[in-house]
Amino acid sequence: MDENLPKGLFGLNKKEVESYIASIKDDYEKELMEQTKQLQEMKNENIKLNEKVQILLKEKKELDASKANISDVLLKAEQQAKQIIEDARKQSEKEKQDIDVLIEEQREKLIDAKIELAMLKDKAKELITKFSDDLTKLQ
Repeated sequence: MDENLPKGLFGLNKKEVESYIASIKDDYEKELMEQTKQLQEMKNENIKLNEKVQILLKEKKELDASKANISDVLLKAEQQAKQIIEDARKQSEKEKQDIDVLIEEQREKLIDAKIELAMLKDKAKELITKFSDDLTKLQ
């Protein structure tokens, strides 16, 4: 109890005590209202923060899904690139073999042509020699 309450002949003054209790009650109600107001503000802030958390969680989920999709696309692209490179390597080997075959065929044709040219030269020499002999005989 407050020491400021005046004491009367028979103890404390009833009106003063009632006034003091009313004052304490008013202070308590004011404090309670202030705390209730703060609590409601905190609840409202909590609701806003929870909404933000839900939005962020949704965005994170979407980002994770996008990340997974991008990873899948990159993996598939890498596999396709490897396959394209392998196909190109096989195609180049086949084309090289085809070119090697063509080169060999052309080499054989060139050898045949050289042999034929040598034979034609020999025939030409024989004919020239024969014509020369025939001319010599005719003279």
